[in-house]
Amino acid sequence: MILFVGPEDRAFFLRETAKMKQMDISYVGSSPSIELQLTAILERQMRYLVIDVEQYVDTAEEIAIKVESLKRAKNCDVIIFAPGYNRHSRIIEELERRGIRFYIFSADQAGAREEFERCLNGYYLDPAADEDKEDEAMIPSKAYLGKKIGVTGVCRRIGTTTAAVQLVKYLQFKGYKACYIEVNETGFVQQHGKFFISDHDETIGCVTYQNVDMYYKQENLQEIFSMDYDYFVFDYGAYSDRGFNKTSFLEKDIRIFVAGSKATEMKYTQDVLRNEYYSDVEYLFNFISEKERPDLLEYMEEKADITYFTVYVPDQFEYVHNLEFDKMLPVQAQGEETVKKKKGFFWKKRK
Repeated sequence: MILFVGPEDRAFFLRETAKMKQMDISYVGSSPSIELQLTAILERQMRYLVIDVEQYVDTAEEIAIKVESLKRAKNCDVIIFAPGYNRHSRIIEELERRGIRFYIFSADQAGAREEFERCLNGYYLDPAADEDKEDEAMIPSKAYLGKKIGVTGVCRRIGTTTAAVQLVKYLQFKGYKACYIEVNETGFVQQHGKFFISDHDETIGCVTYQNVDMYYKQENLQEIFSMDYDYFVFDYGAYSDRGFNKTSFLEKDIRIFVAGSKATEMKYTQDVLRNEYYSDVEYLFNFISEKERPDLLEYMEEKADITYFTVYVPDQFEYVHNLEFDKMLPVQAQGEETVKKKKGFFWKKRK
């Protein structure tokens, strides 16, 4: 018996394998907090407990504690479905620290199914083997891994993608190697690869346009993270979209909400400001005139110090200098030399 905890449509990768192995699948519906699902999980019998962690707004530690408790209580194999997550993201490290070893990181059906079958066969990601394979001369510590910036809009059509691309161009201007990663369903990157003259690597899912590397295959994030970028800028699309990945966004080193003050935007902006889960974020307001800014800063009250403004950008791929970026991301300009990184991806057979 397999118990899947999360939205039923996200269990797409389980069904074919379960059918072949004549295993039943049951479901516990999604919830913003794992605490609210505990009773339903404890009432079920299962051999494998598959938990989709993207649904939660709980802290990484809270999730890990509850998952460890479930593993002990039910004596089952726990498999974490975390499509697109980095092995070194906070939640994965917390889970590994508490003895959770089975993970599915791929976002596409074929890749997720393959990883699921590896878990069923007793193979798990082995952190020790991964560390042994690192070149210590090239990677003195985890601090050299590229920083991750998450950008999301309070609603659609508010300029989130333009802000994300401009941040990449800003970091490039400062002498850093940065890339753009699409984690939404707009299809923006592939449309550029299709209609504009650009370099398109369909294997890894990268379109390079106007000197910006843009990735769109989330299942290849592990490989992307192994490249020598200093910054990864994630475009999460709209916070109001059903598929918005709250947990992944909150795990980024820097979290930015693109907001607006128009009548059609204020409801969504207020929703974010009132949400206690988004207390440690930056606010980047779009389409705000110089005359409006003092009133808006007064409206932001205690969040005024973390409120910034965009400038008019006629071409999103041409950087328009914005002094607000210097305040929001006070990075020191440097040359183009970067520290190279390598990371392996190893599976170990359970004994």
